[in-house]
Amino acid sequence: MTEGAAEEMEQPAAEADGPFQAAGRIAGYLGLTPFIVLALWLYGIAPDHPWRGGTVLLLSVYGAVVLSFLGGVRWGAALSPERPARPSELWLTLPPAFVGWIAVAMPVPLSFAVLAVAFAALGAWDALAAYDNRLPEWYGRLRMILTLGAVATLLLAFAATS
Repeated sequence: MTEGAAEEMEQPAAEADGPFQAAGRIAGYLGLTPFIVLALWLYGIAPDHPWRGGTVLLLSVYGAVVLSFLGGVRWGAALSPERPARPSELWLTLPPAFVGWIAVAMPVPLSFAVLAVAFAALGAWDALAAYDNRLPEWYGRLRMILTLGAVATLLLAFAATS
């Protein structure tokens, strides 16, 4: 590959406001929407509401699915030839899925606390990876915003079910 071609491939990742980053932000905010809607609904309904159990299940399962997705993002990043990872980083992509899976089986409100801690830990890991140039900088900033939103809504769900 020529030097000019390599620079062209790197350019979009460094571009903070390109169409790819804008699409990533929109997708991220859309992905945060179920957390917000379900947590607010859970907080606002009565403890004996017939949809309460279903809302708890939807929110905890959605949190587990998103944790698995974020672990997959890290798996993909670890496989990138532009940013080679250590084998330990590849192994660390697995726990988010396992933690989410176990959290779904935990009693409420503990499940929401475990999910909140897992999101906070994974968000911090992603932010540090972006700082170390192992993930794009724009992604690290976006993950911090989305992590704060997910953790806040899961803590709201924890409060609503305590």
